[in-house]
Amino acid sequence: MSVLSCHWQSSYNIHGKLRCVRANTAYMMEVDQLGNSYVIDSVPIHSGEFRFRGHVDYPTMRFIRIGTRAPFDLFVENSQISISGSLLLPDEIKIEGSYSHDDFSYLMREYAKMTSKQNTALVHLTNAKKQKDAKEIKRLNKIYTSYPDSLLMITKQFVLNNPSSVGAAYFVCSLTQSYEIKKLEEIISLFDPSIRQSPYVKYLREELALHKKFVSGMKAPDFTLPTFLGDTISLSNYSGKYLFLDFGASWCKKTKGRVSRLKKIYEEFDGGKFDVLSISLDEDRKVWKNYVTDLGVLPWKLACDFKYWSSPVTKYYRVQSIPYGVLISPDGKILLVDPNFDVLESYLNKKLK
Repeated sequence: MSVLSCHWQSSYNIHGKLRCVRANTAYMMEVDQLGNSYVIDSVPIHSGEFRFRGHVDYPTMRFIRIGTRAPFDLFVENSQISISGSLLLPDEIKIEGSYSHDDFSYLMREYAKMTSKQNTALVHLTNAKKQKDAKEIKRLNKIYTSYPDSLLMITKQFVLNNPSSVGAAYFVCSLTQSYEIKKLEEIISLFDPSIRQSPYVKYLREELALHKKFVSGMKAPDFTLPTFLGDTISLSNYSGKYLFLDFGASWCKKTKGRVSRLKKIYEEFDGGKFDVLSISLDEDRKVWKNYVTDLGVLPWKLACDFKYWSSPVTKYYRVQSIPYGVLISPDGKILLVDPNFDVLESYLNKKLK
């Protein structure tokens, strides 16, 4: 596992020797916070062999792209790193010498095991529901829902034993797409101060800080987003109204199912004092526009910046799963965070009737 302090050197030397390579150039790539990939280095390939040299301040997740094959990940750190195997079998490519990569790979294997077990449990649970076996449904449902917590326990134990593992910090970053950040707080607190300046630990700490600040009564973060009609919309446009921000996406089945209920609530309180803004986490303009067209005419605006989970507005409003909603007061303060529609309707009844 992570033993970086014992193997530290001032630069990295990556030696790749892969079979089935026809391309002449290997590219080292990185992904920014918005999910955009870019090339940071390129080197020639001779008979499947190539070398990257350089320096990183902290172990960093990068990707190696060769020819038209999908890039494979590589945790780059200042050490001697070797890459071997066949380009045609990316799952069997062997990376040695990067302890951060070892740590990340171990946790990813545990995640894959857990996902496989959960999928198997789901199949059995589905069959039990078809057979209407109440006792078996209860038993299997308990097993099925236990897996996410089991993964957290495995991750926590790993970080407890390897508190300076940047590879583990990167893995925990990936978990923020599936878990609320407050569920990861205890794990984040276990990372050693020596890696506090790692971009991954900094990201986790910033997410925690934002979560703690995002409470009822705080001033709602302003934003400006492009709308379906081609103009832009900002929070300030809704000053003086109760505003419900409805976060969803064309690829989220539950999003479309919410529209009819939300429309009824809108019509019930339509008097100039309540409004809705639907914000989508889509990436593809054409797919989103087709989805909106299929919804039909809605009495409120729909917006999307096509940045998926990397949209700043999703970070400001702590959107970690969809569908998700936030009610904002006429003076621009957070009132309700992700209320169900019964709670939303009850609250508006007290305020507007």
